[in-house]
Amino acid sequence: MTKTNRLTTPRWLRFFFSTLEKVSPYLTFKLATLVFFSPFRFKTPSKELQFRQKAKLRTISFSYNRVVIYEWGQSNTAVLLVHGWSGRATQVAHLGQHMVKAGYKVISFDAPAHGQSNGRHTHFMEFAALIQEMKSRYPEINYVVGHSMGGTAVGHALSEGLKIEKAVIIGAPASTNWVLKTYCEKINVSPKIEQRIKQHIENKFDVTFEATGLNKISKKLTTACLIIHCEDDQETPVKDAHIIHSKWKNSTLAITTNLGHRRILKDTTIAHKIINFLN
Repeated sequence: MTKTNRLTTPRWLRFFFSTLEKVSPYLTFKLATLVFFSPFRFKTPSKELQFRQKAKLRTISFSYNRVVIYEWGQSNTAVLLVHGWSGRATQVAHLGQHMVKAGYKVISFDAPAHGQSNGRHTHFMEFAALIQEMKSRYPEINYVVGHSMGGTAVGHALSEGLKIEKAVIIGAPASTNWVLKTYCEKINVSPKIEQRIKQHIENKFDVTFEATGLNKISKKLTTACLIIHCEDDQETPVKDAHIIHSKWKNSTLAITTNLGHRRILKDTTIAHKIINFLN
């Protein structure tokens, strides 16, 4: 089995939060919540810069932010690609190049606080709202592909009334409870801090935290969906794909190996599997 790269939390950050909690649990909760909604921006590899150069770029205003939109190809039928947390449009463009060759128009965006868009904080429900906005601006979008948390956003958008023919989710987590728990473990804060963050989110967005996960949302979805996951995904466990598939009635499950959580986006076989599903 090929080892996959996994994002790890710096030791200094774990030490900082564990020390801060001993001094001020309230300040720890406030800061941990802020970081939870703050994606990291990573340097864009040279290959992705080529994707950006080939794209038709435009900027829209959305949720008090300037959001950058990418378009590749020409067709009356479009695929919307949705990146994951701390991702960017050019990251999922690896898949898009194959879709353009297959005759589709490909559209993507840098979500608020990601890539070339501005902003410092966001969340997957804002991703979902942006997906809805993209459909209203581009009626030709018939298919949506979401990676990781972008997949969660796709499911959430569908539950809010998004009308498309087919959806694809790649490496998406089943439970938002698990996402928060994993985050708190990574930064080394206690379950008490985790619970306070959860309560804050529920109050702020007027939702039941558990109800926002794909393990709950999928029960009421009928859109045809292809669920793709790698067995050795070190960011999101493969069991999550099986959970989502068991809840999503009109879904197909595809499990692969040796592609991890991000390399899967660069795999030609995966791209053609998606295209075959869309066709």
